[in-house]
Amino acid sequence: MPVWAADTPPNHAPISAPVAAQTDQAQTALAQAAGQLQAGRIEAAITALKVLVNTPTEPIRSQSRYVLAYALHRHNQTDDAIEALEGTLTDTSSPLGRAVGALRGNLLLHQAELFINTNQPDRAAALLRDYERLSVRPDDNRYNRLKFSLNPTGPRITQPLSVGVIVPQSGSLGAAGTDVIRAMQMALPSLVANQRPITLLVRDATTSAEVAAAATDLRRAGAEVVVGPLLAPAVAAAHEALGGVPLLSLSSDAAVLQNGVHTLYFLPSQQAALATQAVLGLGKTRFAALVPQGTYGEAALGGLRNALAGQNAQLVKTSFYNPTENDIGASIRELGTDFEALLLPAPGRTLPLIAAQLAYYDLDKNIQLLGTAVWQDNAILVPSASATRGGLFAAPLREEAFTTRFTQTYGAAPHPLATLGTDAAYVLAQVAVAQAYTNQNIGQILLRPEGFYAPGGALKFNSNGQTERSMSVLEITEGAFTTRTPAATLEPLPLPDTLLPEPRRGWW
Repeated sequence: MPVWAADTPPNHAPISAPVAAQTDQAQTALAQAAGQLQAGRIEAAITALKVLVNTPTEPIRSQSRYVLAYALHRHNQTDDAIEALEGTLTDTSSPLGRAVGALRGNLLLHQAELFINTNQPDRAAALLRDYERLSVRPDDNRYNRLKFSLNPTGPRITQPLSVGVIVPQSGSLGAAGTDVIRAMQMALPSLVANQRPITLLVRDATTSAEVAAAATDLRRAGAEVVVGPLLAPAVAAAHEALGGVPLLSLSSDAAVLQNGVHTLYFLPSQQAALATQAVLGLGKTRFAALVPQGTYGEAALGGLRNALAGQNAQLVKTSFYNPTENDIGASIRELGTDFEALLLPAPGRTLPLIAAQLAYYDLDKNIQLLGTAVWQDNAILVPSASATRGGLFAAPLREEAFTTRFTQTYGAAPHPLATLGTDAAYVLAQVAVAQAYTNQNIGQILLRPEGFYAPGGALKFNSNGQTERSMSVLEITEGAFTTRTPAATLEPLPLPDTLLPEPRRGWW
């Protein structure tokens, strides 16, 4: 229902030439701010939009609030985004009005889902009540699912969700597999309290043959979804033996992904893409890449290329180096000097040496370094590694509370892969409730557009097997890794094709 009648637009005084000029300037600034947001320069967009929301002219003021709400939300400030839309007109006869209404509703649902998964049911319930009062309710399916999560009533599936787990519990990878299981067992009791229970069917397997046998056994035992295995060759064996049972692998190799096979891992291609987006946000447009030979370097380079696609930026030079050699001067000289940012996905133990060689060739001046999660090594923080200061990289969100609780529970610090077990538990708990409500098969539920909450960073599974994972963007500062942008624990709303929907005629 429109705020005002469709045939009675707001009254405006005649626009004089000076006011019209100011309006033109505001429109230009608004378009520029929207472009900054689309390009990932979120902080710059927020700064500009906070000025434009006070523009006296409609619809620029409402359009600015609309874009500002998106920018705040993408900056993990969803409460502020909802507040930014307060007082913004919702006119269902106008594209802008409908867009404002839909965004307000989706922001309320997003925040309610976040509160449900962080055990804040009262705050979630309040937001759902706000949604119920809206004239534009954009996603009643999600609303009903969240309502059910808070108060499971009516017909539903009550038998436990049967989850297979295939990980090594012995041998060189036994510590990793065991800690993944421990993390799942530590997280699940609180997640399924008063909800649908989950039964874990654990199998110890490492090689492809062992994994295939375990997967066959789990399928016969009625497993509805499987977590694992660790190694890429074994993932294909598990998928074939499972005969269509969805698989949430723990492999870092994107080559194993396909329809029905996803990963809980943080892929190097996505790490490089997120770091690239952060550097694009600094206004850098000419990129180069100095990457190690091998699949890891190729994956990171692919992430850089994907992030630059469609942007007003380019990859001007790529050079590969042998990661087993200390002197890579020849590879550095191949780069030339005509670039502003350099992708360097080198491990933390070797990055200072490479950065020193860059300085030797005068490539450390005014060059923005960017990398991947292998930078998260204290070897980079020593005073002698000062050439790496200011470098940006993407990495999983570190959960200090998880590490402390795990150590207290099991008497030793967790293996780095253990956090994937926690994320798996959260995803499975959400799947269990969603299936109880919708009676959909798990493969369909995994592909839901809003993705899944996870403490280590949001997950969104796609039909081609690719998994989008949220990560933090960190900066190497003096003696520390400083968070520039924290990882979102729930997939943010996608930006619309146009951030400046047309207002209703008569607003001008």
